[in-house]
Amino acid sequence: MTLQTVPPRHASPEIVVSGLASLKDAVAAEWLKLRTVRSTWAVWAGAAVSTLIGLVILMIHVGSYDQASPAERASFESADPAVLVMPVVACFIGCLGALAVTTEFSTGSLGPSLVAVPQRRMLMAAKTVVVTCVAFAGGVLFAGLSQIVAILILGDRSAPLNPWAHWWDAIPSAAGTAITTLVTGLVALGLGAVLRSTAATVTVIVALTLVVPSFAHFLPASLHLRVASVLIPNLAPQIVGAESAYLLSPPAAMAVLAFYVVVALGAGGLGFSRRDS
Repeated sequence: MTLQTVPPRHASPEIVVSGLASLKDAVAAEWLKLRTVRSTWAVWAGAAVSTLIGLVILMIHVGSYDQASPAERASFESADPAVLVMPVVACFIGCLGALAVTTEFSTGSLGPSLVAVPQRRMLMAAKTVVVTCVAFAGGVLFAGLSQIVAILILGDRSAPLNPWAHWWDAIPSAAGTAITTLVTGLVALGLGAVLRSTAATVTVIVALTLVVPSFAHFLPASLHLRVASVLIPNLAPQIVGAESAYLLSPPAAMAVLAFYVVVALGAGGLGFSRRDS
């Protein structure tokens, strides 16, 4: 007597779905993982607190301006939240991008993830989609809120304190910082896949967003603007063509941002696909 195998009445969803649907499921799973981890909410809280602190500093700066003499007011720095607030927010969003991949290495949960999504490229693509959406949403949210509050604080004060002649002049600035925040998150994701360490990746992101831009001011005059112009936070005004001391045109600035993303995600995707879990 021979046994005959009877096919199951209902095939597994992983078998019947198309590649697009499989990617959709992987994205949904990555989104579920990201939003249910405590560290995600800690990062959001850090970004919110840093925004609040930055706006308080902005208020103090405006108060000092009001008490200064006309001669002193002429030398005041601009009260632009893109400078005071958003680099720190971008750093937190970068930490979130790093956590999207490094936590799987540190907790050992990458193995089960690969069981659910055996195609590593698809898994990395799903992480990229989720980080893209979250980072851009965070950039738009915090850039928009900080710009609105700054406009209310500045009122009818003029330049050099007020960087905008009209309220709608702040829109390009907010758009630029939202884009650089998105890029920071994607670069962190790629670095996390390469370094496989939360601490190492966060250290690099802090250096890229906060430390190196600060130390660039101490470089010789011949190098200062050349280096500063290609750093991620300083690309925000350049990609929207806002007035600044930096050197790049909007197309060149966008090309530099694209270079950051392609190199980081390319290296991350390659390492994620070929190295053992």
